[in-house]
Amino acid sequence: MSSERLHPAAIGVLALSALRDAAIPLIVVLGASIAGRGLDTGALQRGAVYLVLGVAGASVMGYMRWRSTSYAVDETGVHFKTGIVSTKATTVPLSRVQGLDTVAGPVQRLFGVVALHVQSAGGGSKGEIVLEAVGRAAVERIRAAVGATRPDATDAVEPQALAERRLGRRDLIVGALTAGQLGIVLPVLAASTQLFGNVISSGRDIEDASRLLPDTPGGWELALAALLLVAWALSAVGSIVSFAGFTVARDEDRLRIRRGLLQRSDAVVPVRRIHAVRVVEGTLRRPFGLATLRLEVAGYAEERSAARTLFPLLPRREVAAFLAELLPELADEPDGLTAPPARAARRYVLPPAVVGLIGGGAACLLVPSATPWPLLAAPLLALNGWLSFKAAGWRLRDGRLAMRSRMLARTTLLTPAARLQQHATEQNPFQRRAGLADLAVAVGKGGRARVRHLEAPVAAELWERLRRRAPS
Repeated sequence: MSSERLHPAAIGVLALSALRDAAIPLIVVLGASIAGRGLDTGALQRGAVYLVLGVAGASVMGYMRWRSTSYAVDETGVHFKTGIVSTKATTVPLSRVQGLDTVAGPVQRLFGVVALHVQSAGGGSKGEIVLEAVGRAAVERIRAAVGATRPDATDAVEPQALAERRLGRRDLIVGALTAGQLGIVLPVLAASTQLFGNVISSGRDIEDASRLLPDTPGGWELALAALLLVAWALSAVGSIVSFAGFTVARDEDRLRIRRGLLQRSDAVVPVRRIHAVRVVEGTLRRPFGLATLRLEVAGYAEERSAARTLFPLLPRREVAAFLAELLPELADEPDGLTAPPARAARRYVLPPAVVGLIGGGAACLLVPSATPWPLLAAPLLALNGWLSFKAAGWRLRDGRLAMRSRMLARTTLLTPAARLQQHATEQNPFQRRAGLADLAVAVGKGGRARVRHLEAPVAAELWERLRRRAPS
C-alpha cells in the first residue's frame, strides 16, 4: 500500500483553516489594544502587524499539516494519517463507506481540486475522513474502489435511468425569502443582545448608550422590526449561498446532489442508505403550499440541514410525483392521514396554555409595568397547541408509513415500514387513565417522529403491524 500526499493546494486550504481558527483571538487582541489607546495610526499599525503575523503563522501551520498528512486506498479501505506532534491514523473499510461527498471552495476551484468527505455511519458533521484537496482522478479512483464492494440493491423497484431536477432562479429567490432559518435568525438576535450588554457594561458609556435607546413604544417596535429585517435578510442570503445551482439526479441506484455558490458540494448517496424522506412546511411557506424535502440517511444525521436536503423548494401537491420520478422506493402521498381523536384536542391545547399562563403571571409579578402583555403568552401557546392538533396524523398503507407532527414547521415523515430502526408506544399516567398513547419511531441515524394522543388500541394495533413488517 503506497501512501499519497494531498494536492499542494491543500497548503492554502489548511492555512486558511488555521487563520480562521486564530481569527477570534487576533480580533480580541486588536480590540483590547484599540480600547486601551484609541483608534490612531499606531493602532492601525499594530493591527497590520498582527495580521501579517497571523497570516505567516497560518501559512507555516498549513505547510506543516500538508507535509504530515497522507492517505491511501486499497482493497481493505480508505486510510488516512495526519498529525504534526502526535499522529492520528484513521481507516474506513470500503464496505462501511456510506457516501463520498466533494466540496469545492474558492481555493479548491482555483487549483481544480476538491475536498473529499468519506462518510461512514459513525460520521459527524463532516466525513469520517476529509481529504482537503485531491484531484478529480483520485476522487474517481476512490469511488471506483468503493463501488466495487457495493452489494447489489435489494429494493424491489427497478433501477432508474438518469432523471434530473434543477432549482430555477425564481424558485431559489422564493425559497430564500421564505426560508426563515432559525439557525441564522436566532444567533443574530442573541448577538445583538450581547453587543448591547457589552456597550452599556461600562459606567462611563451608560449615559451615552441610553441616548441611543428608543424612548417610546413605537420606537421599540421599529427597532425590533429593523433587527428582524436584518436577521431575515441574512437568512435569505444564507439560503442563496447554500442552494444556488441546486441539482438532484437519479443515476441507477444512486442520487447525486449538487449545490452551493461559494462552496460547491457534490454528494453521491446510495438509495439503499436512504431510510426516509421528510416533507417540511415552514411557517412562511405553508400558506403558499410550499415545502422542503429532506433525507434521513445513515451517516448524515449530524450534518446541517442543507447537507440533507433532497430538494429545497417544491409545491406540496407535487411531492408524490417528484418522489415517484427520482426516489420511487420511498414515494408516497403526504395527504390523506388519519387524525388523532377529537377528545385529544384539549391535551394539545391545555398544557401549553397553562405553561404560558404561569410564565406570563410570573413575568407580570416581576415586572409590573409590563402587565398585561406577558399574559398574551397563554392564548398564543394555546393556539399553537390547536394548530399542532390539526396537523397531527398517521397512515400505514401497503407497507409505507406516514407520520405528521408540528412544532413551528409542519413535518411529514414518509418511510417504508421495513426501514424503521425502532418503533414504540408510550403512555404517561394521564394518558393511561384516558386510554390514549403516543406512537414514536426512529429512522436513519437518530431521526425521530411522533404522533401524540392516539386511541390506545389504535396505537397498539399500529405497533403490532409495524412489528410484523420489521426486518428480521
